[in-house]
Amino acid sequence: MKLSTKYFGEIDIDDSEIINFEGGMPGFEYLTKFIIIREEGSAIDYLQSIKEDITFPIINPFLVNKEYEFKIPDNTIKKLDIEKQEDVEVYTIVVIPENIKEMRTNLQGPIIINNKSKKGKQLILDERYPLRYMIFEKVGE
Repeated sequence: MKLSTKYFGEIDIDDSEIINFEGGMPGFEYLTKFIIIREEGSAIDYLQSIKEDITFPIINPFLVNKEYEFKIPDNTIKKLDIEKQEDVEVYTIVVIPENIKEMRTNLQGPIIINNKSKKGKQLILDERYPLRYMIFEKVGE
């Protein structure tokens, strides 16, 4: 299948790459199918909708906050058919403003993806982690 995108041009995707988000993502409930576009040498990947040209920059939150941890709820484990921890990837959405030093990520809303079942879900955690975790302020800590 060919997918036309604003940021990546026309790309070929295989059905096996499609990640299903049953019920979509908060605020984008109508978008249920995504692919991950990876840029070699970059810590930032992209969650690209295949229905509309909407792209979310994403990052592995453990790269920016070594103390980040949470428990995936049992109902999410069941819903995503998670059997092994190795099958799971965790991301958070990144905001990349014009001033790169203000780049931030939402640690309160991790995205859980089961690479084996190709199912995903965005969780909403409590206020223990910030909505706007300033990435560059934390470099070197």
